Amino acid sequence: MLQKIANSLVHGNFRTKLFLWSVIALGTAALILLAAALALGMPALGAGAAGFGFVGLVTSQSVSLKDLEKPHKKKTSKPKVKEPAEGSKGQSSDSSKEQENGSKERNDRLKKEQETGRQKSNRYKKEQEKTKFLHSVDAKTMKKNMKKHKVNQIHVKVMVDSYPEKQIEQSPAVVWRTDTMLHFMIMSAQVEEFEVPLMDIKGILLVKNVPADPQKDYAFYKYNSFIGKMFRPFLPAYREKNNQGNLEFTKNTFRIDPGIYLTNTSVANLQSVLLPDVAFLVDDKVTSSTYFNEYFKEVYRNSILCKNGIINLEGYKEKVEITLDALLTAPISGEEFVQTLRELKKYHLITQQYVTEYTQKYRTINMDKTN
Repeated sequence: MLQKIANSLVHGNFRTKLFLWSVIALGTAALILLAAALALGMPALGAGAAGFGFVGLVTSQSVSLKDLEKPHKKKTSKPKVKEPAEGSKGQSSDSSKEQENGSKERNDRLKKEQETGRQKSNRYKKEQEKTKFLHSVDAKTMKKNMKKHKVNQIHVKVMVDSYPEKQIEQSPAVVWRTDTMLHFMIMSAQVEEFEVPLMDIKGILLVKNVPADPQKDYAFYKYNSFIGKMFRPFLPAYREKNNQGNLEFTKNTFRIDPGIYLTNTSVANLQSVLLPDVAFLVDDKVTSSTYFNEYFKEVYRNSILCKNGIINLEGYKEKVEITLDALLTAPISGEEFVQTLRELKKYHLITQQYVTEYTQKYRTINMDKTN
């Protein structure tokens, strides 16, 4: 008890300290007056001491120490909500919108990550199923599938790099033509046949510089399975370049409607079963330029076919000579003729020998006209 009183004297709240020091002061005063009354023999001082003592006693009994230590509760009222000023309303609204937008972005990002994870999982599962199926294909199975799908005797092999609509990637196929249809027997996780109307195939479009990974792409065909050996010649050619110290690989693919992408090494076979008037299409800065004429662009397109292994060097020379022969009699000025030869030589599409030979032919033709 004494220790509690001592702690309250030092650490108590204001009311507690006032109460305790008042009691002590009254008690002390009573003792001093009582001592003086006894020493001096003065009854009046004794009466004063009794009075201080009585007041101190009453004060000490009027309230307990425990009650004094309870916190004093202030009357509280419901806080008033201050209406924001007109400007701050806009700021609050903007802040709320920003929070909503931030929350939506986080949710969208999380959803996208989850979808990406599921897509990777599904792709891996499909790849495993495809690998298992292709391993199971042998000569007997291949013959049985070709008979089932009524593959023509005249058919070719190609590699489908991708067919996004059917979620097919890096799968071998047998292709043949009937009267009105081009047929694909594609071997992925199973054998599927697709038909494309021949009249819908207006051209073969070059798609340049598709990102590639030679270590991971077409991994199955690097092993000596029946299908691996058969379709290995149709794997894509890769190009590598240094991008700020990082080695990057790309490949070219070739697209036909309705969105089937083939490897560059498959296009020669594809052309052999297509209608003869199907054009080879290139959409880039050169072909869209107004600086180069159509004769230059034709040689340029054929150079791409040669670089991608679709025609060999002899085939390229033949096509160059056909184009240059047409250039001799083209309705263009002599200046444009010379400029075309000069540009073809500048971009290494023809040799100096061709420039000399066709310049002489052009002079001979024009001399005969003047005579």
